[in-house]
Amino acid sequence: MPIAEKVIRDAVARYDRERDRYLKLAARVSDICRSSIVEDNAIRAQVTFRTKTVRSFEGKLTRFARRPDKNYSSVDEVFAGVGDFAGVRIATYRPEDERRVTDEIRKLFEGEASAAVFVDKKDKLAVNSYQFYRATHCQVFLREDDLVGHYENLRGTSCEIQVCSMMAHVWNEIEHDIGYKPEGGRPGEAEKGLLEALGHLTRSGDAAITRLLAANAARMQENVGDFVDVHDFVARVRPHFPEADLSVNAGQAFDEIVQQGLNSIPKLIASLGEEALKPAVAASRIEAFNRYLESIDSAEYALNPASADVVTVAILHKFAGAIVDRHPSERGKGRPARIFFVGRLYDRFLESLNTSERSAA
Repeated sequence: MPIAEKVIRDAVARYDRERDRYLKLAARVSDICRSSIVEDNAIRAQVTFRTKTVRSFEGKLTRFARRPDKNYSSVDEVFAGVGDFAGVRIATYRPEDERRVTDEIRKLFEGEASAAVFVDKKDKLAVNSYQFYRATHCQVFLREDDLVGHYENLRGTSCEIQVCSMMAHVWNEIEHDIGYKPEGGRPGEAEKGLLEALGHLTRSGDAAITRLLAANAARMQENVGDFVDVHDFVARVRPHFPEADLSVNAGQAFDEIVQQGLNSIPKLIASLGEEALKPAVAASRIEAFNRYLESIDSAEYALNPASADVVTVAILHKFAGAIVDRHPSERGKGRPARIFFVGRLYDRFLESLNTSERSAA
């Protein structure tokens, strides 16, 4: 049974009243993705967000009214069935980063009724040689500790996060406007052929970008002087920790070395000592700290020895107290950054060691 015209009218009117709430949700989810996924892990990507326009929503329901599988009988059913009122897109430079982004989304958000995030990986090329749509769709809800203050009214409201490479995004958007929307008829043979040609170009473009960024990272390792940005930091520290994925948690490590005025390899060594950039020393310190965290039931703040935490632990070892002093702890100043809690715990960890243990750590 098609959607009744009254249901469409009432659903559109409700969305018109509530659209600002979805805009707030999309902006908040976008902020979390940008700071806690892209920046913290030194992932080259663009994060954008949007909400459906009222006109777009009305057009979607009108199209649904012609489909037997979209037989919504009430406004509540419409809102339960449409998941992309609020949308965020993370377009990575490299397709290799898509999985890491998706894994981080699973950690930072939750699914409906506190379940796991629903993830739908779409890759049409896998089943059809002339279809090139590729993206991962994640339906997310804010976690309870994010639903405070200004965001309390977003409880139970979902946002769709789409993850794809920039090149895939080009094809997806063009194909969506030309091939997906039925207005004006289906694409002709010439359009299909050109879409296929563009699809091959986007796949080869993905490979070229990956190689380009690898060449750029290799050149950065030859730089001297202060780090230009977090990517330069990752490239130049990588030879000291070849087994670690320094992109993971790189944002936090880079922010702290800049705050301490240690934003170059010589400055790091001069202040922290050569041992600070030795994998065995970093691994030993992290292992000892993580054991301490387990002993006080705070394992959620454990450092990752396969990430840029190998640098963060060197900064903590000397500047934990200064890090705590620099970050706000009072609720009135906003929620403290995670490094505040890690710094406070590391400071207590150092206090728990006797002099000989501390020098050996």
